[in-house]
Amino acid sequence: MMLCLLSATATRVDAFVLGGGNADKDCRVAFGGVDTTDGESGVVCSDGDPACDVDGVADGTCRFAPSLCTGVPVEGCTPIPIESIDVAGLPLAPPALPGKAGACGATLDVAVSAGGAVGVTAIARSEGALRDVDYLNLCCRTAAGPFDAARCALAVDPAIAGCAGLLPAAAVRKFGRARAAILRAAADPRHAKREVRRADRALDGIKLIARRLAVTDACGDALGLVVSHAVATIEAGIRAAVPSSASASRRAP
Repeated sequence: MMLCLLSATATRVDAFVLGGGNADKDCRVAFGGVDTTDGESGVVCSDGDPACDVDGVADGTCRFAPSLCTGVPVEGCTPIPIESIDVAGLPLAPPALPGKAGACGATLDVAVSAGGAVGVTAIARSEGALRDVDYLNLCCRTAAGPFDAARCALAVDPAIAGCAGLLPAAAVRKFGRARAAILRAAADPRHAKREVRRADRALDGIKLIARRLAVTDACGDALGLVVSHAVATIEAGIRAAVPSSASASRRAP
């Protein structure tokens, strides 16, 4: 993965990923320069696709140009001044804070190898209160498959939640188990439903850990978004892989 700061003017002003969380708060902070393709946080790009790969060249990498923005236009959400934004996963620079609505920080040139993914979380505060938590997952692929978004959702390091200390070891182990299960599902769709159930069980365990963390640290909310995005993309993947048995993809009692 290659990173390079570019001019703030390079951001696509018409493209935003809101990043999940509460709809009435999602306008407060968002990721500019990218468009969501999967869920509220995922940007899955085919190498060389000019709609998402900035250089438009099939060269084994997808180049993204995200930025961190405040006060973006979203129906039903009123922007408020943001005093600080904690960012983890990618070195995205916030705009000047507290800033005007619609302001974005410098664009970051992010090169993601085909088959890989990177993620970034943002935790915004003002007046000592938590104002917004968002997550962005950038994924590069060569050919389309039903579990691409899920594979990328689980390819990241869950430490991008941004906790001050190490994540609980149980969360890291369970994330790895979910990742391995989805890789097996993608490799052999005949066993996809079984592997999805395994991944779901592991992610359910991380949800509980995230809720406990969130009591004292907003990184628990960020971890919750990372997990929720993974769950949503897994559900979409199994529907695409086994369309006639979508209802059977739900957990067995």
